[in-house]
Amino acid sequence: MSPAMLGEKELYPAEIHFGVVAETPFAHQHALLGALAGCDVTAPLEPGPSSRSGRYSTFRVSVRCASRGECENLAAALSKVPGVKMVL
Repeated sequence: MSPAMLGEKELYPAEIHFGVVAETPFAHQHALLGALAGCDVTAPLEPGPSSRSGRYSTFRVSVRCASRGECENLAAALSKVPGVKMVL
């Protein structure tokens, strides 16, 4: 059965891997951690590679989400952190 045919009950809980792209220098890592408070973090927030020009920094974190709504709410919270340009 393809994932498109599965319902939310069959897909969640799921481990979701988030990527965050932020401006460099990024001084709001504490705010990212605040957005993750109360989440079931399965791999801690870690810096990733910077852009070739050095203009952007990246971060990665993995979280177990109980529902699609929880996943979307977390993505929205991460997006609101000052300096964050994109959440993947």
